Amino acid sequence: MKYEITKIFRFEAGHRVWKQDLSRGKGAKLSGEKIPENKCINLHGHSYVLEVTVGSDSLNEQEMVVDFYHIKSALKSLIDDVFDHSFIIDRNDPIFPEFQKLFGCYKLTVVDFCPTAEALAKYFYDYLTQKLKEANLEEDIKVVSVTLWETATGKATYRGE
Repeated sequence: MKYEITKIFRFEAGHRVWKQDLSRGKGAKLSGEKIPENKCINLHGHSYVLEVTVGSDSLNEQEMVVDFYHIKSALKSLIDDVFDHSFIIDRNDPIFPEFQKLFGCYKLTVVDFCPTAEALAKYFYDYLTQKLKEANLEEDIKVVSVTLWETATGKATYRGE
């Protein structure tokens, strides 16, 4: 893309990375012999920062890729009404049935994947890509990347194809 713009959003949410097992997987050998406890398997929360970058090879009649307002509008209800101040939980999480019984009266965001930063970045990418398609803009404007910051020092980026 010749031109790119980035819009930043902030929201608060809790989650649980129920699949976390620091003793296994690709990175286990990086930690050596001493493996810490799997902290993220516990219920916890983050002050998320979401960076959405869209691009185009040409500018519109207003000399923009797209107005920032429109990107904000496309994501506002998803972020404000669905994710902000919710608990994000995978319906496949073994604790989900009991959790839903106990906490279903609170704001839950139920997803079909373990809510890691990487998986959530892809979720937001796919959502905005669909919004652009529904507005018949997918030929002119592409989602370049979505980056989700969980902490001030940890982020995940999804770029798609």
